[in-house]
Amino acid sequence: MLDRLPLPAQFDRIIIAGGTVAGLVMAPILLVLIALLVGDQISGPELVFWLAFTVIVIGALGTVLIPNIVHAALALIAALLGVAGIYVLLAAEFIALVQVMVYGGGVVLLIIFGLMMTNAQDDPIVTDGSQKPFAFIVALLLGGVFVAAALDSQWGAETAAVIPFRDFGARLFRDFMVPVILVGLLLDIALSGGIVNARPPLHGDDEAEESGS
Repeated sequence: MLDRLPLPAQFDRIIIAGGTVAGLVMAPILLVLIALLVGDQISGPELVFWLAFTVIVIGALGTVLIPNIVHAALALIAALLGVAGIYVLLAAEFIALVQVMVYGGGVVLLIIFGLMMTNAQDDPIVTDGSQKPFAFIVALLLGGVFVAAALDSQWGAETAAVIPFRDFGARLFRDFMVPVILVGLLLDIALSGGIVNARPPLHGDDEAEESGS
C-alpha cells in the first residue's frame, strides 16, 4: 500500500515506525482511560483532555530528543495537534482551527520545505551546541511562569465564554490588520530568500566563477 503513495522512500519508514511507536505507547494509556471512564472515575471531556495531554507530552519529548530534524518536525506536528484538542475542550473552536492551519500546517511545513530547499541530507542530524545551558535556564523560567499561571488561574467555570467569529474577524482584520500584513510580508521574504539561496548555480555562473578564479 505504501508503494502506491506518492511519498519519498524515507517517509515509508517514518509512517511505519511512527505508527508502531504511537500505537504501543497510546494503547495502554487509552485502555486505562477507558477503564476509568467505564468505572465513572472520569468524564468524557476528561478522557479527551488526558489523551490530548499525552499526545502533547510525547510530541514535545520527541521534538526535543529525536536527533533527526524531519522526524522532530513531525513530532512537533503531533504536539501542536494535541494543543488544538485542548482548545476544542475550552470551546475555542476558532483558535483550535488556527492552531491546526497555521502552526500544525503552515509553520512546520515551512520548516520541512526549508530543509528540502537547502539541500539537506536525507537524514539530517542535529549536532550538540553550546546553547544547551542557556536553553535549559530558559526552559526552567518558562516552566515556572506556566506553573505560576496555572496555579493562579480560576478553573472550572460553569459556563464557557464563547466569542462570535464576527468579533474575531473585526479584531484580526481591522484592529490588527497592519501586524498581520507585516507578518505575511516577512514570511514571504523568508520563503523567497530560501528559494534564491537553494537555487542551483546556472551554467553561466559556473563559467564566470572559473574565469574569475
